[in-house]
Amino acid sequence: MPPPPHGSESALADLIADVDRLPGVGSTEGEIRQFDAKDDPDNWLTSLRVTADTADLAVAERVRRTAERGVTGTTLQVTLDVPSARKTAPVSLDPMDRRVVGLAGRLRTRTFVRQLWMTPTGSRIGLVRDVSFSDAAKRVRTITGPEPTNTSTTRTTTLSRGDVSVDVTATHPGRALMRMIDTLADDHHVERLYYSPGTTYADAARAPDDASGLPAVADRPSLSIGVRPLGDVAETLAATTDEAADAHRAPRTAFDLGSGAVSGWLGLPLDAPKPRDVGPDGDAPTSPTPTPWVPADVDDRATVLRAFLERSAAAAGVPATVTTGTEQCATSGSSDPTGTRATALSVVPVFDVVDDAQEPFDAVTALWTSEGLGVSDRAMGRDSWSSSSGADPATASIRGTVDGLSLTAESACVPPPDATSEGN
Repeated sequence: MPPPPHGSESALADLIADVDRLPGVGSTEGEIRQFDAKDDPDNWLTSLRVTADTADLAVAERVRRTAERGVTGTTLQVTLDVPSARKTAPVSLDPMDRRVVGLAGRLRTRTFVRQLWMTPTGSRIGLVRDVSFSDAAKRVRTITGPEPTNTSTTRTTTLSRGDVSVDVTATHPGRALMRMIDTLADDHHVERLYYSPGTTYADAARAPDDASGLPAVADRPSLSIGVRPLGDVAETLAATTDEAADAHRAPRTAFDLGSGAVSGWLGLPLDAPKPRDVGPDGDAPTSPTPTPWVPADVDDRATVLRAFLERSAAAAGVPATVTTGTEQCATSGSSDPTGTRATALSVVPVFDVVDDAQEPFDAVTALWTSEGLGVSDRAMGRDSWSSSSGADPATASIRGTVDGLSLTAESACVPPPDATSEGN
């Protein structure tokens, strides 16, 4: 093997020494290696691993400023491990990207996060035991915000617990599949589950042409499950709605059970042929390419939801922080998720003042009843409520957790701005 670039080893030694002296740094180690000794022998990578002895993420900025000088003749890759503290999860992240550090700071304080790994292209969250994958996905989407439309890279967050791993984007998995994943994640017959979101037609339209100069095509979402027996699960998946595929926004999700023993397509009969919806051999997809989602202005609705959850927390007897956001939705009578709804989330820490959550739970639901909401569903321990008056919140939910009462609220779905203007 050829030697590393001239001066790189001494530069790395100096960098390790400088980082080691920073406040909040416990240890630093690094190595220099080729990217690929066989196919790319002239490119070298420096890996720097920094372990903090403080839970304060301010150490990331100190590491970034010190490490940004790099290592001679190499590409520098830095990983910072920050330990947990009270009500903050441990995190492993790239400190060189301030956006990553900022997002890590918002995520690691959330009660559903047990452990966190962050890079510029995505994140992985180890979930606590009592949160559903649906709840976690909704909270992550609220925190990370809408998918940017000026990049071909789809932002993905992996939610994992045990042998269940679900890659989440702004649009995938859809609500129906998320509910199914929640059920399967708690089924002792399920040995493993992995979901990959693929890419939408809009993602493919933004992506560069492939090496042959052909337009990029959308990747099919896929669900792989190790489960026994197979029949009931296969039939349920075949009857599960694939919202994005039905709206012609992405290829239909493929599922595979028992390492190929049974396979099929979400929302299609088990004997259905393979959908021709991703563009074989680089041809354009047979489904129409949609226009990118343009969020409508739902700030006023978010304000209503915030006030609603603040009243709910007051009824429970404990003030709580409310987080608001937006998400895509399909307006009434349409399967096309081009609309926008406001969302709100809160965890009311009732155990700070009581030992049993039943009384504050009852106080919250009594308030909701008085405001015209009624119970509409119950799944995974979460009670879903809906409004019969058409006023916001259109839906709400409540669930007891180890951290208190988990509350959510959603507004009615607002049509996209162009549809709103056309109707005026």
